[in-house]
Amino acid sequence: MNGAPLDLETATAKLTEELGADVTLDRVLRATDKSLLVVGDYQGQAAVIKVCLTDETFWHNKFDHEIGIYRAFAACPPPVRVPELVHAANGRVLVIEHIPGRVVDTERYPAGPLTPAALKATLNTLLGFGAWNPPPGALSAVFDYPDRVERYHRIGIFDDDDRIALHRLIGAVGPVDAVAHGDSLPANLLITDDGGCVPVDFEFTGLFAAGFDLAMLHALLVGTAGAQSSIEAVVAEIGIETPFLVNQAMVLSRELRLHTELDDGDFRTARLALIEPQWEAVRARLHDRR
Repeated sequence: MNGAPLDLETATAKLTEELGADVTLDRVLRATDKSLLVVGDYQGQAAVIKVCLTDETFWHNKFDHEIGIYRAFAACPPPVRVPELVHAANGRVLVIEHIPGRVVDTERYPAGPLTPAALKATLNTLLGFGAWNPPPGALSAVFDYPDRVERYHRIGIFDDDDRIALHRLIGAVGPVDAVAHGDSLPANLLITDDGGCVPVDFEFTGLFAAGFDLAMLHALLVGTAGAQSSIEAVVAEIGIETPFLVNQAMVLSRELRLHTELDDGDFRTARLALIEPQWEAVRARLHDRR
């Protein structure tokens, strides 16, 4: 489907087949070749329904992981609000509570600035989520930091000096054991009608070096005046400067890779103009810490 519109009749038939129950749909939020996301009614309850459509093992595993995260929430609720699990079936369907609100932004890099209230709510929520004490065995490391450094060194994003500095800092960070949402995009953060913030989409939730969610938000909110300094103040207050710097390198190098792989054009040029200066500033700090 690749993002093409999907009519409600077709989506309803698909979900009725998958769920084995009547559903009423209000609107399709997202339809891609990987998943279908809709808002509707399931057994008399307003719900968001997500269906895995791909046969790719990677995305099946991520979908199963997200179902597991919701079950972990039910067993050990986090200290911030998250949608409640309503139903999960066949490793392909996830039904969760519908929470009215709006996402922070639909764009990866918001075109307009966040309000101070939205920024404060977002930061408080990510910090609160990081304090979650999940059930034993519910979370594991999402990626191997030294391996990520080696892979990005091989493809030329990290040079020899970057590689040496990062390995040294990773060694100083110690165990990768901090809970993080793992994909704190503006579109995965819901501002509720009462001004709170609710994280959604937990496919990449797991254990990271401390400050991963803050590092991602720091990179993506480059267009919001004061956002990066606010995040840096939080990082200094809780004393996670070194792991935060490592995570900045992980986040920005991935952003650089993703966007350099795009076709030439205005979109690619505009995005790289946001990413490259941030990466060069982080590289300078990496080398200062050697």
